[in-house]
Amino acid sequence: MKLIIFAALVAFAAARPQFEEEPVFVIREESDPIEGANFRHEFEADNGLSQSMVGSADESGAQVMTGSYSFPLPDGSIATFNWVADALGFRVESPLLPVAVAAEHPFPVHAQEQIDLANAQQAAGLPWDQAVHAWI
Repeated sequence: MKLIIFAALVAFAAARPQFEEEPVFVIREESDPIEGANFRHEFEADNGLSQSMVGSADESGAQVMTGSYSFPLPDGSIATFNWVADALGFRVESPLLPVAVAAEHPFPVHAQEQIDLANAQQAAGLPWDQAVHAWI
């Protein structure tokens, strides 16, 4: 049993990635103290990684954060992502993000008519009965 455990430990140690990590140094870091919802923090590393973020409160007192982060790509260019986190959620903008494909075909007229009819029925207060599959 001890031999099996020892062999498993040796196999586990031999299977770990065999690469040397290069140390990364922070070359610039700035921040303002946190005062309620307000703060600011920025840093930049020697490998091209950088990040900045600012926090504040909106008119209702809710937390709002904005920021950006950048890092080098293998081709030498820099990828930059700008983001906002507020009452509308988390949103990121970058030319590197994928864009939704436009629909190939227009929405069928008969389908839109059915959707409009259902919306009108609901607006009139008529409930849909799933058991009989009809408006009641």
